[in-house]
Amino acid sequence: MFNDKTRLYFSFVLIFLSLGLFVYGWIERSNGNDFNQIWSLSLLMLFGAMIHLQKIGSSKKKNLRNKQ
Repeated sequence: MFNDKTRLYFSFVLIFLSLGLFVYGWIERSNGNDFNQIWSLSLLMLFGAMIHLQKIGSSKKKNLRNKQ
């Protein structure tokens, strides 16, 4: 469905959005609001980015094996 370049861009977007949501959740937490949903979403986005990065790595290994 995705090629490696698209996966890489998508994972960078997920990582940056995750960091932004984490900071936003931290600001809300310091204001007295408990926004655990925002931190949960941030962790889920990081998990999704890790999965996409792992798929890039596994496809690179598969390409190296096929070339040898």
